[in-house]
Amino acid sequence: MLKGQEKPASKYEDLLVTACIVPKPMDEADAEKMRNYDWQQVVLSDQDSYIRSLLSQILPRGYLESLRVSFNEEDLPAAWKRLEGHYGHSNAQGMVAMIAEFEAALVKDFTSVVDLTVRVKEARNRINRLSRENLKGVAMISHQYAAMRVLSLFPSQYWGNNVVYGVEGLHLDRVEDLLRNVFMNKSRGQIEAMHAQPVPVNYAASNRALGKRKGVKKRLGRRKVVSASTAKGGTTVMVSLTARSTVPRCRRTAAKG
Repeated sequence: MLKGQEKPASKYEDLLVTACIVPKPMDEADAEKMRNYDWQQVVLSDQDSYIRSLLSQILPRGYLESLRVSFNEEDLPAAWKRLEGHYGHSNAQGMVAMIAEFEAALVKDFTSVVDLTVRVKEARNRINRLSRENLKGVAMISHQYAAMRVLSLFPSQYWGNNVVYGVEGLHLDRVEDLLRNVFMNKSRGQIEAMHAQPVPVNYAASNRALGKRKGVKKRLGRRKVVSASTAKGGTTVMVSLTARSTVPRCRRTAAKG
C-alpha cells in the first residue's frame, strides 16, 4: 500500500458473505477523495478476481461443470453459500438432508415442465455427485427413479401410452421431452386441474365404433323370432308364429287332392 492511501474498505472474507460496495464521495470535485475511491474500486475488483481464481483451481471439475450458472458470472456470496451447503453434506446426515431437498423440489410449484425438470435435475446431480465421492461411485438417485417421480405429478391418461417402460424410455431427458410436448408451458395448478377432465376421444374412431354397434343391432333384429304365449291348464305354452308345419309333405299333398 502506498503512503497516504487508505486501507482496503473490505477484507477478503467479507466478499464471501456480502456484496461489498465502495461508497462514492458526495463531493466529486474533491480530487483526493475521488482518487482514493478509484483505488478502492480497483482493490475490490482484484480481491474478487483472486478469490474466484483460487476457488476455480481447487474445486473439482465435476462440481464446476454441474453448476447451472457459471462460477465467474454468479455473485460471490451466493456461490460461496452453495459451496458450503454442498460440502457440508459429506456424511449420512447430510445425505438425508439432500434427499429431502430432492423431494421438496417435486412438491414446490412450477411454472412449466422445464422449470420442474431443471430443479429436479439439479437436486439429483448434487446428490449423486456427493454419493459417488463418498460411496465409491454409487449413484443414489437413478434416471429411472427421478423420471417416475416426475411422471407421478402429471395425469397418466395423457402420457400413459407414450412412455416406453424400459431403461432408455424412462430416462429423465426423454420424459422431459414427452411432457413438454403434451403439457407445453402449463403451470402446476393448470396441470392438477386436468386430473378431473376426461381425455377427448378421437371423433372418427368413435363414429366407427357406433357404426359397428348399429350393424349388430340390425342383424339381431332380422334374426329375432316373434313368439306369442297362450295359457292352457294353468301353464304357458310358447307358440312360434314362424314355426313350420309338422305334417309330412306327402300327407299334405293327399289332403289337397
